[in-house]
Amino acid sequence: MTKLLYLWRDRPRFHHDVNMLLIVVGLVAVSFFGIQTFLKTFYVLRLGYGMVFFGVFNSASALSYMVMSLPAGVLGSRLGLNFTMRLGIVVTVLGMAMLPLTESVPVIFRYYWPVFSMMVVSGGYALFSINMVPALMGLTSDENRNSAYAATGVIRGLGAFVGTPFAGLLPGLVASMIGVGLDSPAPYRLALWLSPAVLLLAIIPLLRIGDAERSGKHEEKPTLAGSFPVVPVSLLILFVWFSQAAGATCYSFCNAFMDTELRMSTFTIGIISSAGQFASIFAPMLLPMLARRRGNGWTLLVTTVGGVISMVPLILIPQWFAAAIGQFASMVLSAVRMPALQVYQMEMIEKHWRTVAYGAVNAAMGLSFTLMSFGGGQIIEKWGYTSLFTLGVSLSIVGVFIMWGTLKRPTPMVAARGAVQ
Repeated sequence: MTKLLYLWRDRPRFHHDVNMLLIVVGLVAVSFFGIQTFLKTFYVLRLGYGMVFFGVFNSASALSYMVMSLPAGVLGSRLGLNFTMRLGIVVTVLGMAMLPLTESVPVIFRYYWPVFSMMVVSGGYALFSINMVPALMGLTSDENRNSAYAATGVIRGLGAFVGTPFAGLLPGLVASMIGVGLDSPAPYRLALWLSPAVLLLAIIPLLRIGDAERSGKHEEKPTLAGSFPVVPVSLLILFVWFSQAAGATCYSFCNAFMDTELRMSTFTIGIISSAGQFASIFAPMLLPMLARRRGNGWTLLVTTVGGVISMVPLILIPQWFAAAIGQFASMVLSAVRMPALQVYQMEMIEKHWRTVAYGAVNAAMGLSFTLMSFGGGQIIEKWGYTSLFTLGVSLSIVGVFIMWGTLKRPTPMVAARGAVQ
């Protein structure tokens, strides 16, 4: 634990704007990754939608993120990182407020209203997240960069950990107050309103951030912009697309599997999710140590392998403890993997191309989630959950080999920084 906590030795050297950005990340985590992500599944299922629609519902979110990722990078380059991040938060709040209005909109819009709401939410989140990563890159130095990105992972895990168990308890409390059962959508609808209310608070620290392109203490040496790094970015896109598959299936369907197949209570599911979120708080603290010893690319490889292994029990033994292992490991490994991916990509690409390239890579991530979510509902209806989880694991194995090959021939910028050893 002492080695993990060394991350915070770099904290006093973080720029004021970095601290403000970390506060925003925390509020996003509580509202988006905690409250809304947990409750939306049960609300949609209580509205009477089937698994095919649920797959479309999840895929719409991923599709919107995919479609908006590249435009988000372009907008950040042209309009500024700060403006685009603020716009993203506002759009996300509006999308979150749309979902609990599903039962109130005209009948002609009602069936697909949850899909529309998720498209707005994910589109807004893309505007924020795509520009947050390069903004953080410009505000940190080589010495504290991994610590800063790891801090975002820690705060994201802490925020989700706070939001998830509260979201699991809230429907029961609301149901007892209004006198309805948990099979009614009303408790979930009312609980969902907390999500946009929390996220709206993020506007305050965002307004206190100066020019994200100019306010950092650590300026990179100016260089002439070269051509877009097509080959390394293409390989990274392929890696992200394949490697995300196992995690995408669990992220989209593990809660639904425990709810519809295993008949577990939302409180129990919330406890399992909370355990994963709690471990995810500390997991990113491993990143600076792993990056210094073996590099960010190696970290990506190992976490992908771990994701594959963690899903095997769920395939072989489709019981609650296997689902708990898969969900727990998926959250923990993702908490290490995401900041490692962000730093790895930022360091392999020239400053001029970072927002566009990061948008392209996140579009691939969104495509992976879209296909696994949309196709997952169809696969579950025809062949069951086990077939879907098996497909996700198989695709992630392909991602392992892609990263292994990439590490054999690192880009000049990565090799120069010593990011790959």
